[in-house]
Amino acid sequence: MEGTVQQHFLSTGFIQLQKRHLFLRAEHCNNPKRQAIIVLPPFAEEMNKSRHLISALMRQLSDAGSSSFMLDNYGTGDSEGDLDQATISLWRDDLYHLIQLLKQQGYRSISFIAVRFGTLQLFDLLNTHLLPLPLQHIILWQPVFDVAKFWQQFLRIKVAEAMASGSKISQKELEQQLQQGDTIEIAGYPISPAFYQSLLGINSVLPAQLQHSNLSWFETSQLDTIALPVQKMLSQLQQHQLLENSKVNFVQLKAEPYWQTAELATADQLIALTVQQLTQGHMHD
Repeated sequence: MEGTVQQHFLSTGFIQLQKRHLFLRAEHCNNPKRQAIIVLPPFAEEMNKSRHLISALMRQLSDAGSSSFMLDNYGTGDSEGDLDQATISLWRDDLYHLIQLLKQQGYRSISFIAVRFGTLQLFDLLNTHLLPLPLQHIILWQPVFDVAKFWQQFLRIKVAEAMASGSKISQKELEQQLQQGDTIEIAGYPISPAFYQSLLGINSVLPAQLQHSNLSWFETSQLDTIALPVQKMLSQLQQHQLLENSKVNFVQLKAEPYWQTAELATADQLIALTVQQLTQGHMHD
């Protein structure tokens, strides 16, 4: 098996990882290359807003000669289990085992497209495991870097729901419920104390392995300028990558926020840019 790519070994459908039945979407190209691309999806409702874009991206990658894969995390999408049975460490282990399967299939390198929360999941993986395959490209779509800020924004949904129904609840009160062992529901998603604790335990520092990749950050904004928080994080990333003489390919696209629009949005320019970066290896500076 070494040195060959068996084209349909991992096809769209259910696979078993560590006794868990997880749904894998796979888009193979007609002439398989050595690079496997893994898409790390956003979380909760943002995934519902983005799934059609990810599907279109994976189809276009296949047409351009690259194979891509996306795992529905345990307790999400079509995979078995419920979210209140999941933890971040469980998701991380499943992702690592998927990469091992891709290596067994004959792929020689791995690339990632991380969307929103997927960036936190990717950094946590890279800070915990040495990847079994060489890292080639990393592309970040509207990345979330701060887990505390992510959690705060997610809790705001519950706070807003309470206000709309005429009641009042705070982030502190919700966190107290979790600390007391209660599962809380936010926008239909059950958040267990174990999931909450594992979320807070995400290791989101900039990973050393990041320096050995071709890193791109594709930001979508309706602003004419780059927002200050983005500038600050971009500067940190650039300094981090310079340690290994690597650069950050940053592009800001002027478009609507596809991850939170009321109606499903299009992102043709973002998808085209991503496909070009992964299949040609270089874009604008």
